[in-house]
Amino acid sequence: MIQEIAAPDEPDWLSNITSESEFVLEDLLVDSLYYPASGLNGTPVKFLSGNIYSFIYADYSITKQQFLTNLNGRSSDCGFRGYSPVLQREIFTRDIVPAGWRPDKVPTDPREREKLLACERRCRPFGHWSVWQRDPGFGPEHGAARFSFLFLAGEMSAVYQGLYSRLSIAPRILAIIQPGAIGGEWEGVAHDGSFFKKVVMANSAGLPEYLLHGGFGYYNSPCWSEYTGPMITRLRERSAGLWRLNR
Repeated sequence: MIQEIAAPDEPDWLSNITSESEFVLEDLLVDSLYYPASGLNGTPVKFLSGNIYSFIYADYSITKQQFLTNLNGRSSDCGFRGYSPVLQREIFTRDIVPAGWRPDKVPTDPREREKLLACERRCRPFGHWSVWQRDPGFGPEHGAARFSFLFLAGEMSAVYQGLYSRLSIAPRILAIIQPGAIGGEWEGVAHDGSFFKKVVMANSAGLPEYLLHGGFGYYNSPCWSEYTGPMITRLRERSAGLWRLNR
């Protein structure tokens, strides 16, 4: 948790979760953090749980086996240190969008569309939802008592439309941290003209309140002009800076 932005109370839906609880998508979306092209990077959870209680990741390059091995493995870079799962559950398309749903916005340039489709063809879609509780011996300074973590193997713009735009909800924080770190994204997300930005801008709920931007270099300014202004804070990983939306 960071001190520079508000740390709201844990939401009731999360406090009341048990291993038998239903999956309610709208609960997970409100005041969430959306991290597209996330890979298996836990930086946002590590530093922002307590400010955020629901983390939603999307990445079409991660397989189900890679994800589950990383989430539940025993090595030091697996799972969430200091936390144990309250529930883990497979999530299906029917849990996310109505039958037959398709994104409203798709690239209009034929070359861009083909790049997108080529990447999507390599994707093996899956979804996984888990809720995590802080272990005894770890105090509030370590992070939230509980948080929710939803991972979807899918293309970032389609996922954003299926989750946030469709339900007119905006995430509280959008994380753009080295998307396509080794050339895995079909477009350059971190610039003002990207298709993904057009998708986010088209959401009737507006833009996220905060942008978290970083990577393997050193980042002193946000990637999208709507967040230009003083950096609120810099996390101690991925050179990730946090900026607030210009009002």
